[in-house]
Amino acid sequence: MQTKLKTKSLFKSLVLLSLLVISFVIAFVPSFISSTKAATDIDWTVVAEARSVKAYPDLREYVWQKTASMAPNGPYDRIGLHRLVKTNATLRGVLFMLPATYSSGEQLISNPPTDNFTLTENNSEAIYWANRNFDVYAIDYRTHFVPATLNASQLSFMANWGYDQWISDIKEAISKAKAVSVATKVFLVGMGTNTHVALCYATLYGKYDLRGLILLGSDLYATPNAGVRIVSPAVTKRGNETNTYNLTSAIASLKTGNYTFDLPNAATTVPLMNYALANPGAPAVNPFTNATLSPAINPATNNSWTNITEWASNVFYTAYGPGALSNTKGGYGDITMDVRYWATEDLHWPTRIYLENAAMADWTNCPYLTYDFDDHWSEIDIPLLAFASQYYSNQTAAFRFVNGINNLDFTGIMLQKYGQYDVYFGPFSARDVSQPTLDWMLNSYRPPTASAFCDVTVMTGQTWYFFAHSGGSQAPITYQWYEGTTILNGQTSMVLPITKTTAGKYTYFCRVTDSEGASANSNTVTLTVINK
Repeated sequence: MQTKLKTKSLFKSLVLLSLLVISFVIAFVPSFISSTKAATDIDWTVVAEARSVKAYPDLREYVWQKTASMAPNGPYDRIGLHRLVKTNATLRGVLFMLPATYSSGEQLISNPPTDNFTLTENNSEAIYWANRNFDVYAIDYRTHFVPATLNASQLSFMANWGYDQWISDIKEAISKAKAVSVATKVFLVGMGTNTHVALCYATLYGKYDLRGLILLGSDLYATPNAGVRIVSPAVTKRGNETNTYNLTSAIASLKTGNYTFDLPNAATTVPLMNYALANPGAPAVNPFTNATLSPAINPATNNSWTNITEWASNVFYTAYGPGALSNTKGGYGDITMDVRYWATEDLHWPTRIYLENAAMADWTNCPYLTYDFDDHWSEIDIPLLAFASQYYSNQTAAFRFVNGINNLDFTGIMLQKYGQYDVYFGPFSARDVSQPTLDWMLNSYRPPTASAFCDVTVMTGQTWYFFAHSGGSQAPITYQWYEGTTILNGQTSMVLPITKTTAGKYTYFCRVTDSEGASANSNTVTLTVINK
């Protein structure tokens, strides 16, 4: 009998110890997560919090900036991060966008009510995806913080901006996005020539950070039985490497005027496009010089231009070849968005990045780079979706072999009659790009489900335990309980203990969030409390 009593006493002690350990974990883990998140926030400055979006009252923009961690750390070595999210959304996942050359996160996402233009989900992929409950982020590169007033002789600091800085900056921004959204992985969207930056990032951090790769407007090729091959126009290794390109000498030879690869005729183009954006029906005259814009005659009609917008439409159609940039004549380009895009672009891009591209292309194993990225593209093994525009991809409707990655989980879409800009914000991009991307993301990922049980009636002072169950999601799972619509601080376990001393009816639900940052709310359960 005494042995049984001792065993029973020992059992009680073990149960009590277990409960204490569980209580400690429940109490400690949330504070640990909070402190970890706070540590990630170090040096990020809030620029805008829950800023309104012009045409969408349910969307909010958040903006942060910081000094980039990797040297150089001069006055312009800054990066920014924009977040677009739907209020009270049950999130399906997280997207991180790498804007194209000269573009920025601000250009892709920001549209406060004071703007003189309106972004819609028909011409903004970020808005389209945010409206469908994805948490959308985009980076401002260092180039976004270079003042337009600097002259060529003042840009020598950009000679130190190469792949090491770009990849490090993206890593910092993605880490911030993951912390804010409580996600372990994101979908990475590379745009234009920065599709190859997305590929390079994936070689280093794909298995740790990325749920999938989405390449918009990539120069994409394939041949039967040769596997899928992807390449940016800037990296064209074709098997004929000479192994002679001297990157050190090329960087040392940079001088005033060629530290940067600038937006063509930026000093004239940007102010002119800003004017056209604000005055679409104005005559085809340069308002700053009163000179007739060149060409003075519309080659399609042999008549003078009807207005500055018609002139601009021809500019975008002819740039880089007929329809290559924007197929405005074929109806696939949005001239208003084209004009707005050039009007709000950054002026500079580091020449060093193109020099490093040249070194990668010419060396079988490039000795100049910290990491020879393109040699590791074949190791990328995450799901990949890529869009190519027919008119930008050398006027061909077929994928061609060039160089790149081998990936069995690959989907490639050639957009017929599309120019490069048309992929981002053409009149059909919502139908042909945004929606297929959404379908692909949802099909490649099972969002979480949540349920709670069950309704119950108890007496005042009695403790009841509600339970939440999650399914179809990526571990680890986090839980957050609510009473009514009020968050219950500290209640982040799948078990919710409730003790009420006042009679009445109380409702509860649990929000479950998975490692991808996607959330689901459980059903609502009711606690009816009656007096003893």
